[in-house]
Amino acid sequence: MSDNKTEMVRVPNAGEIARQDFGGTGLERKAETASTALAEQAKAAVQARYIMAMQRPRDLFQVREKLLADCKRPLFAEKAIYNKPIGKGIEGPSIRMAEAASRAMTNVFTDVFAIYDDASKRIVRVCASDLEANVTYTKDVTVNKTIERSSKLEGRKILSERINSKGNPVYVFEATDDEILDRENALASKAMRTCLLRLVPGDILEEAIAACYATMENKDAADPAAARKGMCDSFAGIGITVAALVEYLGHTIELTTTAEMKTLRGIFNALKDGETTWPQVLEAKSGKITEAPKTPAPEIKPAAKGQTTLSDVAAASKAKREGKPEPGSAI
Repeated sequence: MSDNKTEMVRVPNAGEIARQDFGGTGLERKAETASTALAEQAKAAVQARYIMAMQRPRDLFQVREKLLADCKRPLFAEKAIYNKPIGKGIEGPSIRMAEAASRAMTNVFTDVFAIYDDASKRIVRVCASDLEANVTYTKDVTVNKTIERSSKLEGRKILSERINSKGNPVYVFEATDDEILDRENALASKAMRTCLLRLVPGDILEEAIAACYATMENKDAADPAAARKGMCDSFAGIGITVAALVEYLGHTIELTTTAEMKTLRGIFNALKDGETTWPQVLEAKSGKITEAPKTPAPEIKPAAKGQTTLSDVAAASKAKREGKPEPGSAI
């Protein structure tokens, strides 16, 4: 007589999952959650972006036309290029230029989100994607939740203290929410500029930079006095006085040349973007660059009479291998 038994397993209904393990089978009821719904919404949004990109592909001639049209506007052109005073100067498109280029490109998706957060730091990931080429560039930035000051802040708890290179005390405080947000926005903007510019064709960027320079040269030539006043007002807005500019230039503002105006605009944009500081600008101007001390070459002295040198040893070894008498030996 057979002992086989037939086990009945119920077919899962909607919202249930069939599970099978070593102990048998079972059903698990899983309700719809908010996280699942949000994940589906995000997935649908990404799919919609790619579908629209395929239906409306970009035209690089239109991209070039739109970006060059922006570069003809003086207020945009004066903020489109930064100049970082390192060596002979490093020039490049600013954050404003990167944003304008991404708008002209179309079909570009950007995102900024935190991937790690604790009491001491926050790590933010910046992404820029070309939906047509299916290319994504990411960059992670670390936002420290502390600030350093050379003097004590009233009502703020000191977390630690250190001595700087000049021998002065530096105090470390816990940053406020506003200070953390300002630092995060600045770092994320710089990272976003790097990612976006990698998506834009290089020849279009170079042509846009040249167009910005031409726009500003035409504006300066039309009213040089107004251009100098506007430059002074811009620097005054970030705490740099006319006296500081005179110190940097080495002459009065009235004698500023077109080339100097071009350099000053780039420095101003670098200061605004957080690429450099005014003390670093002055150090680069003065040329005070700290170099590692050069190690003098060792002095080679002739061997004393009768003293065996390394060359003698090498010659003797070679003669021995070739079966010849050693140099200096009797035959």
